[in-house]
Amino acid sequence: MKWINSILGGVAAVLLVVGAEAAGTYTPGSRISADELGQLIDLPTYNVGKQSYRLLPQKGVDGASLLVDSRGLVVSSANEILVTGASEAEIRSGTTTGPAPASIQYSPATGIALVRYADFPTAVAAMAPLQQSLPEASVRLAISRGKARAY
Repeated sequence: MKWINSILGGVAAVLLVVGAEAAGTYTPGSRISADELGQLIDLPTYNVGKQSYRLLPQKGVDGASLLVDSRGLVVSSANEILVTGASEAEIRSGTTTGPAPASIQYSPATGIALVRYADFPTAVAAMAPLQQSLPEASVRLAISRGKARAY
């Protein structure tokens, strides 16, 4: 009878752990309830344009940052700034005034660059200096509101 109690106790402990993990699991495109959103008030908040996002502690697919907007929608960011309307030389020069990017991928055929940063806070901090360095270019932080997609 003791072994049954220990098995049942072990099963109960596993169910508690799995339930706790499921409560904090977020996927892009899902919504967080107003109650849970209220519990996330202590998370760091970042303003991007007219929108503000809270950085969730969980990482998404391929290490993407998971964020939640003010309405409770979970979104993701690969920590990339999308730049159009500037040459590769201008973009590389423009990145020297702010935080250093982890990589720069430039497509000469389209004139589009993806400037990737180590994390979301660094990408947000790099936005303003990059916009000032490239006033004629379109500079925006890439945020996906749905499931992750390949470029």
